[in-house]
Amino acid sequence: MDEIGDFFSGALTTARDVLADLVVHAGLQLRPGVLSRGMARQCRVRLTFLMNYIRQLIFLLAAGMIDTLPPVKARAGAARAKQPEGVEDVTASFQAASGPRPWHFALAPGHYTPMPAMTDIPSRPKPDEVPAGRFIEKVIVLGGILADPAPHARRMARALHRWRAAGEMAPVSLEAVPGFRAGRLAESFAQALSIRLNEALAVAWNDSG
Repeated sequence: MDEIGDFFSGALTTARDVLADLVVHAGLQLRPGVLSRGMARQCRVRLTFLMNYIRQLIFLLAAGMIDTLPPVKARAGAARAKQPEGVEDVTASFQAASGPRPWHFALAPGHYTPMPAMTDIPSRPKPDEVPAGRFIEKVIVLGGILADPAPHARRMARALHRWRAAGEMAPVSLEAVPGFRAGRLAESFAQALSIRLNEALAVAWNDSG
């Protein structure tokens, strides 16, 4: 394995270790129904770091795939059946009433939009316990991505190829800084990952011809 492969393998293993530590720290392997508010806050902090870190891992792997992926074959979409006159399409209402959708991990973070200043609004006291289901769901999804990041990297590589072809500037990565004691290894990889990713994206954009 080359030096880049060694680095990616080490960074991937570190992410898996951080995720495993989160599961044990919060006792999520026991499938609790609720977490204390303090524990839920710790889970959010750790998951925020992990999601940023994993995105950078996916981007780094994708940056090396931009010019090696085969073209995507266009697929004809199925024509939507026209409703008879006087019949209402209630599909959307059924979807809206079906409860919360499964959590989906966005490979690229959304664009930042500044929020307007708002006056303080009195709120009800927050509950002492928080449902654990959403945290468990995120852990399962992130664990699946870390088990096989290649398909997600290929999707991201196609997105990068479209952005580059459209003349957009190369994305810039900011270091994923843990807001908790993640350990020296995780902090070192997070710092190096951001540097390597920016270098890889710059090369990919400059080599576009």
